[in-house]
Amino acid sequence: MTPNQDHSGITRFESLLNEARISRRHWGFSVNIISKRIGDLYEDVQTGQQVSYAIRDLFFPFSLFLKHHLHHRSKRKDGIEMAAQDLARLSKIFLRIRMDIEKHFNSRTVTCVDLKGGATQKITLGQWCTFCGECCQLSGTIPDPPEGIKYPGYWYSYIAGDSPLNQKFCPFLFELPSQNLFFCSIHNVKPQTCLAYGERECMSNHPGKVRQI
Repeated sequence: MTPNQDHSGITRFESLLNEARISRRHWGFSVNIISKRIGDLYEDVQTGQQVSYAIRDLFFPFSLFLKHHLHHRSKRKDGIEMAAQDLARLSKIFLRIRMDIEKHFNSRTVTCVDLKGGATQKITLGQWCTFCGECCQLSGTIPDPPEGIKYPGYWYSYIAGDSPLNQKFCPFLFELPSQNLFFCSIHNVKPQTCLAYGERECMSNHPGKVRQI
C-alpha cells in the first residue's frame, strides 16, 4: 500500500479511516462503501478483502485500532505503512475469532451482546461496569478458562498476548460504536483471571469509571 498524501499532508488511508469512524458511529450504508475503498488500497486482494469485511462488521474494535495503532504509529516516518499492516493483522484475528465463537459457542448467549444482533439492540449493563473497555486494554493475561470450558488452541496464545499483532488491547474486546460501548466477546466463558477482576480493582485502576448506583 502506498500512503499518498494530499495537500494537507493527510494520506488517503487516514482520510478513509476517519470517514469510516464517522460512518460506523451512525452505522449507515456508507460503511460498506468506505470499507471497500480502504480494502482496495491493499495490493494483496485477500488482505484487502479481510480488512473490508472486518470494518463493515458491527463489532470490530475499530476505534481501539485508531487509538492504539494509527495515532501511535502516525508519529513515525513509516507509521502509516505500519498502521496499515496492523489493521490487516487485527482484521484477520478478529474474523478468525468471530468465526470460532460461532463454531464453538452460542453467539447469542456467549456474551452480554447478541453477536447476531444490530446496532440499536438494548444492552443490559452490569451493576457497576460502564463498558468502557479500559480494563481490557492490555497486552495479555493468564489464559485460564472456567472449569469445563475448552478454547480453540490459538485462543490461549491470543489471550496471553502472543498473537501476530503487537497487542495493545485484548483481541476478544469488541465494540458497539453506535452506543460507544466495549464488551468482552466471550464474557460468559472468559478466563478466570478476568472473572476475578471486579469493582474494587476497577475503582483502584480506573478511577471514575465505576457506575454510581
